[in-house]
Amino acid sequence: MNDRTNNEAGSIVIGEGVTVSGKFIVPGRAVINGSMDGELQADELLVGAQGKIVGNVKVRKADVFGEMHDTLLASEHLIIRSTGRVNGNASYGEIEIERGGLVQGAVLPAKAAMSSSPVVVPVISKPVEPPVLGGKSQA
Repeated sequence: MNDRTNNEAGSIVIGEGVTVSGKFIVPGRAVINGSMDGELQADELLVGAQGKIVGNVKVRKADVFGEMHDTLLASEHLIIRSTGRVNGNASYGEIEIERGGLVQGAVLPAKAAMSSSPVVVPVISKPVEPPVLGGKSQA
C-alpha cells in the first residue's frame, strides 16, 4: 500500500497532530498519521510513522509504520514495518515483519483466531460400565 492521501471516496485521513476517538466504519482506506482511540473497521489501513491507534481494529489489509495497541484483525495481509509496533492481539491472513518491527502479545493466523471458540465437553452424569463379552467383564 502506498501513502495516497488524496480524496478517495469512502476513505479517511487523520493528520499528524490530530486526535480522534469513537467508532469508525470506513468502506475504503483509513490513513492514521495522528492518534485514534476506539474502534475502526476498514478495507485498508495505513498507520503512518507518527500514527497511533488504541482500540479494536478489523481490516482486510494493514500496513503499520507507527503504533497499534489492543486488538488487530487483518483478515488478508498484515505488514509491520521496521518502525512499526503492535502491542496486543494480532490476527492475520498473511504476515510480514520487517527487521526492527515489534510485536508484543498474541499473534495468530486469522482462521485460528476466528475459530477459537470455547470447546464444549459433554459431562457424563453416571459411570460408564465396561463392555461385557462372553459374560465376563473386561475391567
